[in-house]
Amino acid sequence: MKMSAKKLAINTIISALVLLSANAIAAPKLKFIGDQNISTGEKFKETEIGGLSGLAFDQKKNVLLAISDDRSVINDARFYEFDLKLDEKNFKVTPANVITLKAKDGKPFKKGMADFEGITLWGDDVIISSEGWLNKEPSIDPEIIQFSRNGDYKANLEVPEQFLSKKDSVKYGPRDNLVFEALSAAKDGKSFWVGAEEALFQDDRTSTPSYESTLRLIQYKDLKPVKQVAYKLEKVPSIKVAGLTVGETGLSDILAVDENHFYSIERSYLPLAKKAVIRLFYNTVTDKTADVSKVDSLNKTLKELKRVDKEMIADLEEFKNQMSSNFQNLDNIEGICFGPTLSNGHETIILVSDNNFKKNQRTQFLAFEVLP
Repeated sequence: MKMSAKKLAINTIISALVLLSANAIAAPKLKFIGDQNISTGEKFKETEIGGLSGLAFDQKKNVLLAISDDRSVINDARFYEFDLKLDEKNFKVTPANVITLKAKDGKPFKKGMADFEGITLWGDDVIISSEGWLNKEPSIDPEIIQFSRNGDYKANLEVPEQFLSKKDSVKYGPRDNLVFEALSAAKDGKSFWVGAEEALFQDDRTSTPSYESTLRLIQYKDLKPVKQVAYKLEKVPSIKVAGLTVGETGLSDILAVDENHFYSIERSYLPLAKKAVIRLFYNTVTDKTADVSKVDSLNKTLKELKRVDKEMIADLEEFKNQMSSNFQNLDNIEGICFGPTLSNGHETIILVSDNNFKKNQRTQFLAFEVLP
């Protein structure tokens, strides 16, 4: 018996809704809990706390891990552990330990040999990403490295060749200081994502007030790259000073939920306005999201390319009047992680800023309740 046109249409709609529900999780909202600021120059165990560019939460020990992007200039390359107190009304972090990271030779990294930006837990180890130093001679490519929790080197993970520079081409590979800022493992510990801060040379130009750039994220499973997806950055916010709009936007970190969902932080800096704009998004990788692992250059396919689905869930400007009143502006937010679950069953999210070791900036921790 033939199906009527009306019944066929209804069945098609139902099938589409089922497919959508399998891929979609409703985007959450955030509720501000508290903040804490550490002034530039504050010391802990003979090191200067600063350059905090990535976060991870160790639930077993109830400590925050925070990677410093100090290129072994002020002190040896390192990450910190912070004791954490966080509930519905209170938030406090206290430095508890500092772990020096060691190179293959078992010694601390030499000056300029690594620019660590992201950190995530991987079983009893940590995975840490480095932007390298592409403008150095000889140049140092970005890296993804596995360390033990006490900072001992274990292994370099494979980095897809699209993210590596080519000596014979200045228009291929990553841009200096715009590579592996974003890093996060999924809650089940079976996969993690690594993301470039901005577009690779061969893929796209960088974002401007009138242009949305496209960058790549890599998904790893069993410590090997298995997928790459395209992510579109927002335009630089149009805040005019003296008739000019100048600034830059980058993906400063991500927070994986599961294999197909993650939060992202887009950080824009507007030098004329002396202002940072921090926006959080909730992202979904669907069955239709393109896997661009085998695509050498995205440039020719940008118009039809199916990127990650994203939805903005917060502009941190809306929480500014709840933050410590002695600071007028948001700082350079570069790290994000989940915190402990609250007594009401809701998750928490913690953010941190990179003070760039500058006196006019500070290390800013922010805590939020996730409203499902």
